[in-house]
Amino acid sequence: MIGIIGSGKLGVSLGRYFKNGGFSISGIYGIDLKGARKGSEMIGTRNFSSVKKLLTSSKIVMVAVPDDQISRVWEEIKGKEISGKVVFHTSGTLSSTIFKGAEKYGVKAASLHPMMTFSDRNTEIQRMKSMTIALEGECRELEEIIKVLGNNCFKVDAQSKVRYHLGGVYACNLILPMVSRGIENLMMCGLKEAEAKTILMPLIEKTVDNIKLKGVRGAVSGPLERGDIGTIEKHLECQDIRERKLYIEGSKELLKILDRRDEKIEKLLGDEDEKYSCNI
Repeated sequence: MIGIIGSGKLGVSLGRYFKNGGFSISGIYGIDLKGARKGSEMIGTRNFSSVKKLLTSSKIVMVAVPDDQISRVWEEIKGKEISGKVVFHTSGTLSSTIFKGAEKYGVKAASLHPMMTFSDRNTEIQRMKSMTIALEGECRELEEIIKVLGNNCFKVDAQSKVRYHLGGVYACNLILPMVSRGIENLMMCGLKEAEAKTILMPLIEKTVDNIKLKGVRGAVSGPLERGDIGTIEKHLECQDIRERKLYIEGSKELLKILDRRDEKIEKLLGDEDEKYSCNI
């Protein structure tokens, strides 16, 4: 029986996923009473009125709360009928060492983090089947669960968790400013936001497909890959200082990915970067 502390997007989505995979969910407990009630309905499980009742009914306890609340939850539950149980949190950056003194309380402490974006509590089950799950700590029982679910799984050591999570943030979150700039530039051409997004989505999706098939380096295309300095100059001319800085830094990173020298483009980007710095 898996009990869930927290009723946010990740906790409820994982609860639905575990239950769909055949695992019993004892229930949810959360300080957000309305959120916990809704989360329990979405999973199809109990909404516990106290954390003690959840602990009594669960062999495995998932702490799915924001990172800065995990220590508070641990202080609340340690010593309360948790001996012999597995307690894990879902933080991407924190390790199981946040459960201080876990061994003294007879707890198997671990952390589990799915490399997946959860924009709401109703993430598609089919999409979650493709996600890779990182495990850290005493995780034999969790490994067995993931094996049944069929997800790819790997172990990450406590010291590497921040770097692991950073990789996900770069790939998921930090591409969004670039996409936003793409949409904004098309809107400057007279298009509505929805129209701009519709135009760019096939391009974005094809780029992702190319990464899958050819790797990041093989997916590079456009004026920089072609050495089209004239187009790059025109791009730089039509941008404001803030946008130009983003373009320059992105282009420099692309040159690193291509692992080749282009003195004319490097000089152009360097000159523009220096000009930008002077304007600051």
